[in-house]
Amino acid sequence: MHEDQAKTPHGTQDDGGFADVVQSLIIAFVLAMTFRGFVVEGFVIPTGSMAPTLLGQHFRVHSELTGHEFAVGVDRLETQMLLDPMLGPNFREPTGLNIHPSPPQTRGGDRILVLKTIYPFAEPNRFDVVVFKNPTEPKGDSGNYIKRLVGLPNETIWIADGDVFVKPAGESDFSIRRKPEYIQRALWSPIFDSNAKVRNPALMQRSYPGPPWRGENWQTDSRIFRTDRTEATMLEWNLSRRRLDDFTAYNMLHSGQPGLSSNSAPLVNVSDLRIAAGIHPDQTGLTTALELETRSHIFEFKLNGREAILRYRQDQPDSPWIEEVREPIESLDPDRVTNVEFWHVDQSMQIFIAGRSVARLDYEWTAEDRLRNATGYDDLADAADAGVRGLVQPTELRWHFDGSPVSLHRVRVDRDLYYRGGRIGAQPDENPTARPEYARMVARGAYAYGTHPDNLAELGPDQFYMLGDNSQFSLDSRLWKNPHPTVAAQIDDAPFVVHRDLLLGKAWVVYFPAVHTIGDGERAVIPDFGRLRYIR
Repeated sequence: MHEDQAKTPHGTQDDGGFADVVQSLIIAFVLAMTFRGFVVEGFVIPTGSMAPTLLGQHFRVHSELTGHEFAVGVDRLETQMLLDPMLGPNFREPTGLNIHPSPPQTRGGDRILVLKTIYPFAEPNRFDVVVFKNPTEPKGDSGNYIKRLVGLPNETIWIADGDVFVKPAGESDFSIRRKPEYIQRALWSPIFDSNAKVRNPALMQRSYPGPPWRGENWQTDSRIFRTDRTEATMLEWNLSRRRLDDFTAYNMLHSGQPGLSSNSAPLVNVSDLRIAAGIHPDQTGLTTALELETRSHIFEFKLNGREAILRYRQDQPDSPWIEEVREPIESLDPDRVTNVEFWHVDQSMQIFIAGRSVARLDYEWTAEDRLRNATGYDDLADAADAGVRGLVQPTELRWHFDGSPVSLHRVRVDRDLYYRGGRIGAQPDENPTARPEYARMVARGAYAYGTHPDNLAELGPDQFYMLGDNSQFSLDSRLWKNPHPTVAAQIDDAPFVVHRDLLLGKAWVVYFPAVHTIGDGERAVIPDFGRLRYIR
């Protein structure tokens, strides 16, 4: 032992140790606050405006009819109002859906981490999920908002038939903006899944007509669709059994549309779809072709054993193909199930085989072209008004097979996000209008910002346009109206937009998903770790 150690009183060592601990705690606290303030910060999702990407307070429901599990936003707990999304919004059991657990327990919103350092060093990207200060009320509980960024500075934005069209500064035409594949895959929302079949139709209170896919010489009442026919045969989607629309299970207990007038369609026909299945032919030589009829055109996705073919034409008899793409492929192997996906989204046609894109065709319609084709009106004023109201043509699906008996596994139909138009409702605006030229834009009955040629979203040098994924129940850049007086005086007085100085960061990951129960009647205290995920 050293001499100086022997002479040091024990009390002095204890005092120094305690001081070191306190000092370490202070340093750790300062570092944590610095990290939280400038690097990463956690937020809780309070509402369902970004559902189903991010969930606010909700119930998680398991349907005893099909085994399908889904989230429903908390509004009022009326279990007789619940329905199974796999059966469609028009098929409701008279006494409600048989669910588990019953009654469902309320779960809190997802907890997310936000990268706060990224935007000072890099420009925000279109389709980022962004946290920012609410321009209409930057203080209090509603001070922080989370939405998807769809419009960038110096652009003019037009939301037409659910998609994002952009006119950059100096250009004359609007062109569509397409989501990257990794984002698109995260945004598909289920309409139909053959694995979610009705287990016992005899126990249902209403007569069940069967799945919407039907065809002569086809068996479609089980999880695996099957035909033993070698000659040409067809599956067809029955729209009377299940519309292809923007129904969102999360909203089934909600009523009304915040900020919108009531003249919009309750549900809007959609045409951005993914049709997928595991295809298992009995022998080589199978040819399959999916026809998607919508927007006054017929879009064909075809696999003939040698080529993947994409093409489209007008829906008139004997009309020629307008564009066509052919890519070489291998024939579908009769010794295995091959996963095939047909995508029609953001004015792009794609075929995926085993998760890999094998053919792609992009068609470049302007926003005006899109509305005329989607609504059937030649006059742009009529087409634009119908588009805002959601009065677009339905989508028909026909799936042809020839050359081999075939089984279809995991048959799915999914839809993309659909951004709605509308008119500004009667809710009072508590914030004053900063300039006379803004009064027309924010007036009751005006077209929602960026959804009609009479009220296009014209963005300045540091302005962004934000939309919620749950478009039917999202207050966003379409509807915000005037900014808070503090924001107007110190940052930006323009209505509807988010200024760069209000951005807080990019949503990164759901690190603590909504908790779930471990048994009937138990309190929900355990995070649902199966739903940890990056935010796309």
